[in-house]
Amino acid sequence: MQVLKRAIKPETYISFLHIYSTTWGTAGDICLVRESVANSSVSKFVGHKVQLALPKGMERDRLAGLPVIKVAGNVGDGHPKEHPFEWEAYEGVDGEIADQALKPWGFKLIESTD
Repeated sequence: MQVLKRAIKPETYISFLHIYSTTWGTAGDICLVRESVANSSVSKFVGHKVQLALPKGMERDRLAGLPVIKVAGNVGDGHPKEHPFEWEAYEGVDGEIADQALKPWGFKLIESTD
């Protein structure tokens, strides 16, 4: 039996900053939502459009009832925009994908010490 490989077609995603309060202060996540999903929603997603070829099944989280991909979280204290160089990719998210989602915001991933 021969395995056929198909290329994943790039889709448009909206990269958005989700800011929320925690017991220790303010935290933030960079998330991705498919543009087609965002357009069909009553919720408004404000962010940057990015073209990415992502496999199905990465949308494990939900926000406003819609499937999203949490890409990276801010590891600084205070408002996430005050710490543009302190972002860490979530487990299971490739560093290149995280870089592409963070790039429009001017944010950078912290260097991995692994």
